[in-house]
Amino acid sequence: MIFPPFLAESGKIGVTAPSFGVVDPTDVARFNNARRRLSAMGHETVFTPDVFTADEAGRSAPAEQRVAELRSLLEDEDVGYVVAAKGGDYQIEMLPLMDWDHLRSHPKWMQGYSDNTVLLFKATAEHDVATIYGGNFGDYGMEPWHRSVSENLEIVEGRRSQQDSFPFHEEGFADRVTGLEGLREEARTEWASSCGDVSFEGRLIGGCMDVLEWFYRKGTADPSGFVSRYGGEGIVWYMETYDMDEGRVARTLEGMAEDGWFEGARGFVFGRPLFFKGEDYAATVRDVLSGLGVPMVFGADVGHKAPRMTFVNGARARLDVSGGGCRLTYPGFA
Repeated sequence: MIFPPFLAESGKIGVTAPSFGVVDPTDVARFNNARRRLSAMGHETVFTPDVFTADEAGRSAPAEQRVAELRSLLEDEDVGYVVAAKGGDYQIEMLPLMDWDHLRSHPKWMQGYSDNTVLLFKATAEHDVATIYGGNFGDYGMEPWHRSVSENLEIVEGRRSQQDSFPFHEEGFADRVTGLEGLREEARTEWASSCGDVSFEGRLIGGCMDVLEWFYRKGTADPSGFVSRYGGEGIVWYMETYDMDEGRVARTLEGMAEDGWFEGARGFVFGRPLFFKGEDYAATVRDVLSGLGVPMVFGADVGHKAPRMTFVNGARARLDVSGGGCRLTYPGFA
C-alpha cells in the first residue's frame, strides 16, 4: 500500500471539483471562510478553476478539464492534501481519462465522500494508493469547527491515529443562511452491533454504496487484487447509502458476496442511510450478510449524515464498538 506523506506544517491544500462545482453564494462564503481558517493555521489553500463553476446539469467543467486540474494538484510539489469541493453525479466521466500510473508516482492524500467514491475506491482497491473517505472541503468552513473537522486535519497532518465516535448527528441536509453554520446535533448517535460489544480489525475499504453498486453492476471496478493482497490479514468493509431502496441494497450485497468481494472480511461498518426506502435498513443488510459470520455495525459516523469520522482506505484499522459508540484506531499510523 502506498501511503502519501502527511501534510507538512506549512503544506498547501488543493481543492478541486471532480463532479459538482460550487456556485451558491452561501457555499462560496463557506469555502472562503475555510481558506481563511486554514491559512491562520499555516496551510495555504489553492482552488482550481473548476471549483466555482457549474453547467446547467451541475458539472463543474468538462471531464478533460477536471482530470487536468486534479493532475495539476498532484504535480504541485507544495500540495500535500487534495480535497473535493463537493459530490455530485459525474465523476464517472473522469475514469477513462485518468492516468493511474501518474497517481502512483505522485501520491497525495485525496479526500471526499459520496460521488468521490469513484476515484477514491479505484485508487485504493485497484492501484494500492491510500485515500480518505471523509468530509468535502466545505466542512472546513463551518463555525465553530466540530471535533470531527479538527481531528480530520490532525490525521492528515500525522498528529492523530485514533478517533472516538460522536454523541450526536444530523438527520439530513438543511438550507444555510450565512454559509458558516456549524453541525446540528439533532439526534443521539447509537452504534449498534449485530453481536453486542465487539472488536475487529483489518484493512479499510469502502465508500458510498450507490457508487459501489454501479461499479459492481457495470463491472467498472475490480477489488480482487485488494482482496488477494490483504484478505489474509483481514479486511473491514464500510458502506453508506445516499438514495437506495431495500431491494437494491440486498441485490448489491448479494452479488458482491457471491462474486468474492467480501472474501477475507473481518467485519462490516454501515453508516446512517440518508434516503432509504424500506422498513429496516439493518435487517435488510443482516439478512444478506449473516452467513459470513462476521460482525456488522450500524449507525456509524460515516457518510451523508454528519459528523464524519476519518476512514482511511487501505490503512490497517481497529474498531472497538461498545456502549453505543466506537473507538477507531490506526495502529502505527501517526
